[in-house]
Amino acid sequence: MSVLSIVTVRKGSKGLKDKCIHHIGDKMVFQYTLEYSLKIARHIDNTTLVTSDSTIVGDFCKAWHIPFIKRAPELCSEKAEIEDVIYDAYKRTQREFDYISLLYGNVPTRYPLRFIEAYNFLEHNKDYDCVLSMQKTGKFNPSWMFDYTDKTLPKKKHESARRQGLQEKMIHDGHTILFRPKHFLEFMESKKEKEYMYEYLGRKIKPHIYENIVVDIDDYNDLVIAKAVIGCG
Repeated sequence: MSVLSIVTVRKGSKGLKDKCIHHIGDKMVFQYTLEYSLKIARHIDNTTLVTSDSTIVGDFCKAWHIPFIKRAPELCSEKAEIEDVIYDAYKRTQREFDYISLLYGNVPTRYPLRFIEAYNFLEHNKDYDCVLSMQKTGKFNPSWMFDYTDKTLPKKKHESARRQGLQEKMIHDGHTILFRPKHFLEFMESKKEKEYMYEYLGRKIKPHIYENIVVDIDDYNDLVIAKAVIGCG
C-alpha cells in the first residue's frame, strides 16, 4: 500500500522566527522530519514530498533529490488552513495514494515505530479513516487553566486540587497524522465548512496514545527542550 508523506515547512512563525531552519546539532529542525520519512520508506512504500515557501528548504531538497513544491503565498499566511496545504500538495502529484501522512517540519522528535503501528492499524481496520497521535495532558489539564491575563487572576470555579480527581484529557501532539485520501478529498471538494475538529481527516479517527516525548517547536523554550531530548543540548 502506498503512502504520500507531505512534509510542511513554513518560513514564517510568530513564536520563533524561521523555527524549521534552526539547528539542533549539525542538522536543521526540518531535516529530522525528512530523515524520519525517508527511514519509513525502508519498510513501507512511502513517497516524501516537501511543501514550503523557504528558499533554504528548497535548495536543500534539490541537493538531496527530494521532491519539492514551492508553496503559493496564500498557502503560507497565518490564516492558511493546513488542509488546503495538504490538498494542494496531493493534487499536484497527479497520482493516487492509499494513504496520506502529514508531517510537520517543526517536530524533530520522531519515532518510526509509532508510524508503523498507525499504518498497521489502518491496514487491519478498514472502518477507520485516520490515526491521530495523542498525549495525555497530565497536569496541564484545562480544569486548572485560566484565560491569559497579566492583570488580575480571574475567578474560576473550583473542580479538584488533586490530579487524580480530574477527568483525563488528551491532546494531539503533532507526531502522527495518517489518513485515507477518499474522505479527505470528498470533504475538500464539497467546500463544506468545518464543524468538528479534524473532521476533514475522516469520520472515524483512532487516537494513538503513547508516552514518547514529542516536541512541537513553536518558541525558543521548545527548541531548548528538543535539543535536550535529541541529545544536542
